[in-house]
Amino acid sequence: MLLCGLAAVSANLPGCQKVKAAQTEMKGQPADSAIVKVVAAVVAAHPFEDWGSYSADLRGIDDATLTAPSMGGRVTMIKPVGTRVNAGEALCDIDGEKYEAALQAAKAQVELTKGELTRATANVEKGSLGCSAVDAANLAFQNARMLQATAQRAYEDCRCQAPFDGMLVSRSIDRYQTVAPGMPMIRLSRIDRLEAMIAIPETDAFSYAEGMKTEFRLLQDPGRAYEGTLTSLDRAVDARSRTIAARLVIGNRDGSLKPGMVGRARILRKTYSSAVVIPSTALLRLQNGISAMVVDNGVARQRLITVGATSGDSAMITQGLREGDRLIVSGAFQVSDGTRVTY
Repeated sequence: MLLCGLAAVSANLPGCQKVKAAQTEMKGQPADSAIVKVVAAVVAAHPFEDWGSYSADLRGIDDATLTAPSMGGRVTMIKPVGTRVNAGEALCDIDGEKYEAALQAAKAQVELTKGELTRATANVEKGSLGCSAVDAANLAFQNARMLQATAQRAYEDCRCQAPFDGMLVSRSIDRYQTVAPGMPMIRLSRIDRLEAMIAIPETDAFSYAEGMKTEFRLLQDPGRAYEGTLTSLDRAVDARSRTIAARLVIGNRDGSLKPGMVGRARILRKTYSSAVVIPSTALLRLQNGISAMVVDNGVARQRLITVGATSGDSAMITQGLREGDRLIVSGAFQVSDGTRVTY
C-alpha cells in the first residue's frame, strides 16, 4: 500500500509529467499542434494587361535574295555588307558589258521589227500585201519585245539591282568568283522597320486581330521592348503544327535590330482597369484543379480558383478569391486545409 501511494505521488510531480510528455511525442502523438510560419498578403484589385507571348524571329519588312543572271558570269565588283542603297542602285557587277550589249541588241531588234510592222501595215492598207504580212510582222515584233524584257531582267540581275531602299545584310559571293545561273548571291533587307514572324496555337487564334499592340524583346537584351503592331494573321491553320502564322511590324529607327535575330514577341489581348491579381507563385496546381491558400482566423484554408490569364509573374483570378482575403504567397506548399499558421 505504501509503495502504491508513493507511485501515485511521483506520477503527479512535474518531472514525471515531462517524461510522460516526451514518451507521448516519441510515440508520434505531439503534445501540442504545430504552427507553421508563412508569408501572407491582402488580396487587392489592380489594373491588369493580358499579353500572349511567343517565340519570334526577325526579317526585313521588305526582304529579297538576289540571284545570278541567266547565263552566270564572273564577279567584277560587289559592295560590302552593311551598305545602304536606294531602289535601282547596283550592288554588284557580273560581266556587265556582256549583258549590256545583249540588252542593246534586243532594243535594236525591237526597233527594227517595229519599223517592219509599220511598213507592212501601210502596204496592206495600200493593197500591195495581204493581211498575213501584217500578222507575220506583228509576231516578229512581239517576239523581239519578249527578248528585250528577258535581256533587261538579265542586265538588272548582273548588276544586283536593288528592288527597294534597304541594306545589304549578307552575301554569298566574292569578287573574281564565277557564279552559275540562278545562284543566290546577295540578301537585301529594309531595316528601318522589321517583321517578326510568330506561330500562334490554333486554340489562341480567336483572341487576336490585326491592329493589336505588340512588343518584341531580344533574348540577349530582355530589358528593352520594341513596340509594334500585329499586321497580319493567317486564315488557315498549318495541318502539321496546328498553328497560325502571324506577322508583327516593329520599328527599328536606330538600326539596333538585325534580320535573323530571335526573341520573344508579346501581343496585348485585353486591358482590365480593375482585376484580382496575385503572384503566380501562390498558385497550387493539384489533381482537383488550381488552388490557393488563404488565412482565416489563424487557420489555412484551401480555395479552388479560376485563373483568367497570366502575365509574367502575375495571374488574374476570376473566381475563388476576392478583395480583402489574406493570401498565403509563400509557404503554401507547407500547409494543408486546417493547418494553424502565423505570419
